[in-house]
Amino acid sequence: MSWLNSSLNTLKGQLTTLAQEVLAETAGPGDEEYRGPEIETRTAAELLADTQIENKQLDKLCNEKDNEIALLRKQINEMQTKILDSGGGSASTSKSVSSCKKEKWQATN
Repeated sequence: MSWLNSSLNTLKGQLTTLAQEVLAETAGPGDEEYRGPEIETRTAAELLADTQIENKQLDKLCNEKDNEIALLRKQINEMQTKILDSGGGSASTSKSVSSCKKEKWQATN
C-alpha cells in the first residue's frame, strides 16, 4: 500500500506543478492580454481628474436648469397676476388651479 501512497503523492506533485504552469501562462486582470487593446489603462489620478471635470459640467448644467425653472415660475406668476387683473378668473379659482398644478408637479418630480 505504501507504493500506492507514493504513486499518488508523485501524481499530486505533477498535477500541482502543471496547474502552477498553466496559471502562470494564463492572462489575469492585471495583464494586457486580459484587458484587451480596446480598454485604456488609466491611472487613478486621470480618472479622478475626468470625474471632477464631469462633476463641474453637471453642476453647471444643474445651475442653468435651476435658473430656467426660476424664470418659468416667475413667468407663471406674472401670467396668473395678469389673468386676475384682467378679471379672467377669481382669486380662489386661480389659487386652486395653481395649487392643483403645484401638487401635480410635485407628484411627478
